[in-house]
Amino acid sequence: MNAIFPTPDAAESERLLSPEELEAALRDIGARRYHILHPFHRLLHDGKLSKDQVRAWALNRYYYQAMIPVKDAAVLARMHDAELRRVWRQRIVDHDGDAPGDGGIERWLKLAEGVGFARDYVLSTRGILSATKFAVEAYVHFVAERTLLEAIASSLTEMFSPTIISERVAGMLKNYDFITKDTLAYFDKRLTQAPRDADFALDYVKRHATTPELQRKAMEALTFKCNVLWVQLDALYFAYVAPGMIPPDAWQPGVGLVAAPQQAAGPRRTAPGDTPRLPRGVRMRYDETRGKHVLLAPERTFDLDDNAVAVLKLVDGSRTVSGIADELGKVYAADPRAIEADICVMLDGLAEKRVLER
Repeated sequence: MNAIFPTPDAAESERLLSPEELEAALRDIGARRYHILHPFHRLLHDGKLSKDQVRAWALNRYYYQAMIPVKDAAVLARMHDAELRRVWRQRIVDHDGDAPGDGGIERWLKLAEGVGFARDYVLSTRGILSATKFAVEAYVHFVAERTLLEAIASSLTEMFSPTIISERVAGMLKNYDFITKDTLAYFDKRLTQAPRDADFALDYVKRHATTPELQRKAMEALTFKCNVLWVQLDALYFAYVAPGMIPPDAWQPGVGLVAAPQQAAGPRRTAPGDTPRLPRGVRMRYDETRGKHVLLAPERTFDLDDNAVAVLKLVDGSRTVSGIADELGKVYAADPRAIEADICVMLDGLAEKRVLER
């Protein structure tokens, strides 16, 4: 932590912080504790999870989303100021919507449907991990039982959500072919809603945390909320990633999904373990006249860009696609696995033209 603010219960509790110092201390809590740092999120955003592991995340996160308006209603019931209630109730509208089919919960249901779940199964909350339920319900109890200042301070994780949303959307669209922009539509509105809510809550906390003790409680409330989010990912990680020991009452892969439609088999795609080679009668050479490499085939010629040339120079009938990617990763100081995906797409195109064998 910043040397000025060693721990929430040490230096900060000994003196009254200025509003700016308090904000810095709150932001530092997020920098150290927000769940963007959790190993499960690193795997999710980097495309390292299986489809079923992504499904487990979408299903369990639904319980948190569904309970947010319940939590906010508990906060609203504590407010005696009409102006404060008018502002806070927008959070409930954001998630419940103004009409059926509207709101954040509905958009999360569409996300869950987008990864294959039947809506009724998601709504039933069957298969939600026990630890997820405990963490989410602990949050609801916290805001209902603690002071209004603590309840509002606990919502300040919204200060950090635009970063995680941007990273999540970009990473999932890049790394998972079963994820689309429509699947992730929930996050579109959160990019504006979260900063709005965070600005209001931060202003409230800075104005009402007027003693060292109140400031300490505000920081502890934010720490608690970070722990609520972290524990939910702990549950997912230990159930579906680390040992793969899924509790018997939790969601099991294949359960609650919509039957996938039968699709006609498409053309075979290049795989990392394939060993590509040029067919007999096909060769690459440098065309001196045009100053570029071309691929010569019987009665056909194909122009090659620099990337294709770099790959085809390594297509010798002995290297696998993964081996080619490893070689190019060394040359270009790039992630071989990212290169591998691009190589497969390029080789698919050549195979469709019948100038490459796998």
